Amino acid sequence: MATEKVKEFLANTFGYQEFRRGQEDVVAAVLAGRDVLVVMPTGAGKSLCYQLPALLLPGLTLVVSPLIALMKDQVDELNRRGVAATFINSSLSPKERSERTAEVLAGRYQLLYVAPERFYDQPFVSALAGITVSLFAVDEAHCISEWGHDFRPSYLRLRPVLEALHRPPVIALTATATPDVREDIVKALALNDPLVVVTGFDRPNLTYGVIRATPTEKIEKVLELVERVPGPAIVYGGTRDTVDTLREVLEMNDISVAAYHAGMDKVDRAEAQRRFMNDEAQVMVATNAFGLGIDKANIRLLVHFDLPGTLEAYYQEAGRAGRDGKPSYAVLLYHPSDRYLREFFIEGENPSPQLIREVYRYLTQQVGEVIQTTYSEILAGVGMKAPELAVSTAMKTLEHAGYLKRPREGALEAKLQLLHPLEEVDTAVLPRAKVQRQVWELLRDTYQKELENGISFSVEELIRDRAVSREAVSRSLRALNDKGVLVYQPPFRGQEIRLLERTDPEKLDLDWVALRAKRRRGEQKLALMETYAHTSNCRRAYVLHYLGDRDAPDTCAACDNCMTV
Repeated sequence: MATEKVKEFLANTFGYQEFRRGQEDVVAAVLAGRDVLVVMPTGAGKSLCYQLPALLLPGLTLVVSPLIALMKDQVDELNRRGVAATFINSSLSPKERSERTAEVLAGRYQLLYVAPERFYDQPFVSALAGITVSLFAVDEAHCISEWGHDFRPSYLRLRPVLEALHRPPVIALTATATPDVREDIVKALALNDPLVVVTGFDRPNLTYGVIRATPTEKIEKVLELVERVPGPAIVYGGTRDTVDTLREVLEMNDISVAAYHAGMDKVDRAEAQRRFMNDEAQVMVATNAFGLGIDKANIRLLVHFDLPGTLEAYYQEAGRAGRDGKPSYAVLLYHPSDRYLREFFIEGENPSPQLIREVYRYLTQQVGEVIQTTYSEILAGVGMKAPELAVSTAMKTLEHAGYLKRPREGALEAKLQLLHPLEEVDTAVLPRAKVQRQVWELLRDTYQKELENGISFSVEELIRDRAVSREAVSRSLRALNDKGVLVYQPPFRGQEIRLLERTDPEKLDLDWVALRAKRRRGEQKLALMETYAHTSNCRRAYVLHYLGDRDAPDTCAACDNCMTV
C-alpha cells in the first residue's frame, strides 16, 4: 500500500486520487531503491512513475529523454504544479546551459531532463558526479536496444555514466518492448534484479484495419477516411514528397490540413504543430518525424499511407489515436510494392562492409585534421552506388567504433564581417525592406559591438524563440552581402569530420558479424510487418502476441478481420 506521504503528493501535486494500473508497485520499488523496468502503453502514466518519487527522494532525479522538443513542455507543466524541474539541451545557448548547470549543482532542482547526447560532455558528467543523484530515469528505454525499432547509439553512453554517478537506482521506461528488447534493456543498463512491470499493450478502444490499394487509390482512400471519421487525424507518409503531395490533395478538397517533416523550416514545423494541436487543422500529414510525445488525446483516425518498417513502430504510431479512451481507428493502406521503400531504408541503415571500408578510405585520403565534405562528395569519391543514408550510417558506425568524431549539437556556425562601421550599416538597411531590417536588428541587438570585429554565430541559436526563419536570415544576409555592406559566409551544410585514427581500411576493427545480424533483423521485422498486412486472422492478437502478450485472446471483434467473420 502507498504511504500517506505518497498519496498526499499524488493528490495535491498531480491531482489523482488513485494510482493507475502498475504505478503503485513501481513507485514503491523506486522509493525502496530498487531498479525497475516499466513497460506501459502510451498514455498509461509512465512519467508519474519517476516524477512522484523525485519529490520524496533527497537528491536529484536525472531524466534521460531523446525528445528534446518536448522537454520544455514537460518542465513547464511540472513547474506549474510547483515542482522544481528544468532541462539542459541544445536548444539553449552555451551561456544558458552553463547557468542552469550551476543551478543544478547548487541544489535548486528536484528533476533535470537531458538528452543522452549531453553525456558526451565529460565536464558535465564530472560535475554531476559531485552531487547526489538519487534516481536515474531512462525514458524511451527501447532506444538502448539494437533489437529495438529505434536504436540510438547515444544511449550506449548511459551505462558508463551510471558508474560515474556512483550507480544510483535506475528506472527504465518504454511503451514498446518485445521480450527480446526487455532483456536487452536489462543487460545494456546492467539493471540489478529489477522489478519488471508490464501492464499490457492492448488499447481496446482502437479498431485496426488494412485496406489494399494501389498508390493512386490510396489518395482516394485517405479522402474517404478523413471525411468518414470526424475529428482530428494523422496521416503518416513514408517520404517528404508523399507528405507534400497529400497536403496539396487535401487542401484542394477543402480539408484543413497541416504538414510536418524534417525538410521544413523549424518555424514552419512549429506552426504546423500549433495549428494541429489547437484544432485549427483537422488533419496532420507527416513523416514519422512528427508524433513522439505529442499529447493530443482526441485523435480519432491514424492512417499509414506507406508500410512501416516494424510492428513496434506501427504499434507506437497507431497508439497516438484515441488516448482519451474513445473509439478511434488505425488504418494501414497497403500495396505489395510498399516493401521497396522499406528495402531502400534497410539498405541505407545497413551499409555493406565494403562501403564502410571505402568511406573510411576516402576520409583517410583527405588532407587536414578536420575534413569538411558532403555525403554526395563522399559517394562520388568512393565510386559505389548507394543511397546517401548508407554513407551517413557508415560514418555513425565508424564514429561509434572510435575512428572519427562529428559535431553533436546544432548546425555549424555562420561567419559575418561588417565592411562599414555599425552606424553606417544601420543606415544602409532600409526600413521598407522589413525582413532585412528585422534580421539586421536581431543581429545588432544580440551581438552589438562584437559585429565590428567579425563574428561566428549559430543561426539556430539566433532565431530560437523568435518569429524569423532560417531562410529569412540567409536571404537577408546574402542580399546585404551582395550590396557590399558586409561579408556573409553561411554555415557549411555538409559534415565536419575529425579523424581520430588513421589505419588500413582492411584492418578496421568492427563487429562485422553484429552488423550483418542487424541487417537480418531489419529484414525479418519487415517480413513480420508484411504478414500483419496479409493476415486473415485477428490483427490485434497478431500485434499483442508479437509484443509478448501471450494471454491476448485470438479474436477481438474490433479489427477489420474479426468484424467480417
